[in-house]
Amino acid sequence: MDGSDEGSLPNAHAGPFREIEQEELGNARTAPRAMDDDDRFARDASVVDLDGDPSTLAAAGFFAATLGLGGAAPDPLAPPNAIVRHDAADGRSFARASATVLTPELPWEGGVVAAPSALRVGGEIWLYYAAEGGIGLARSADGAGFAREPAPVLAPDDGGWERGAVPGSPGVVRLPDGSFRMFYAVTGDGGASSVGEARSDDGLVWERVGSGPALAPGSLAGAGAPEEGEPFDGAAVSDPAPVLAVSATGRPLLRVYYAARDSHGRSAIGLAARLGHDGPLQRAVAPVFGASSALSPRAPSVAVYPGFSLLFVTQAAGTRDGQGYPVVAAGVAPADAALPPPTP
Repeated sequence: MDGSDEGSLPNAHAGPFREIEQEELGNARTAPRAMDDDDRFARDASVVDLDGDPSTLAAAGFFAATLGLGGAAPDPLAPPNAIVRHDAADGRSFARASATVLTPELPWEGGVVAAPSALRVGGEIWLYYAAEGGIGLARSADGAGFAREPAPVLAPDDGGWERGAVPGSPGVVRLPDGSFRMFYAVTGDGGASSVGEARSDDGLVWERVGSGPALAPGSLAGAGAPEEGEPFDGAAVSDPAPVLAVSATGRPLLRVYYAARDSHGRSAIGLAARLGHDGPLQRAVAPVFGASSALSPRAPSVAVYPGFSLLFVTQAAGTRDGQGYPVVAAGVAPADAALPPPTP
């Protein structure tokens, strides 16, 4: 990024992340699991600051979930059919109580609402989500009752590099000028996924950026390979999560966390970034989380506070039989960060 040290990837607040420890997590949660729901399999967190003040920790977490239908037990392998909200007074220890805020209602959703990306827009919470026919948007004044747009705000594009693939896993951020930027996953031939980018002035009408992906698998992009061996993101990149930041000299940064997979099926969380809000993304050569994990972390969400950042990822509950269902684990950067006491 212009050869400037201020853009070095990663840095202390951007990662790497360590797993959160037991004394840092409340609400009778077991570290590093900030969410462990084997009744509805809540996963794919999107965390929103409740008051817009980063110096306070209270947050709402929006999670994809699977509800059992007709009295049947939910299937952890079935696509999510709900988005639920759990609050956390300390930004990480999510309450056991929840509210279901969105379920599929429209034909284009195909019975699926998944991969939430929530953000504050003025006094509202806007919730982007993935469905069978594309990416939708629902808006709420209180974060509980949501009114959705009747059609996807980003539908398949037959004429470009995406070749009609359905966009999914949205990650949306609002820039300082009031415009919006969306990163989203596109699965191509053979199941490999890349990340596309779109821009919007109002968050409703979107225009794709560029004639190719904003982030492709490392082996295709010719970047991100460590000195020895294959790239950790050489097979697929997906689940983008953009975060705004400021460099050491006050220049704007746009970071994009993402799920990475190599050709052996190993998963980790990667980071790419750019100085400013436009231009190519430069990726870090090593993961920021999960490099040695056997739990297949994915779907990152990052919340930034003064002095530290919190990372939430979806991963398997464990490696033993019966532990393949998803949980949400939490991490913190920098590794020596001292978190405020958990609440409650």
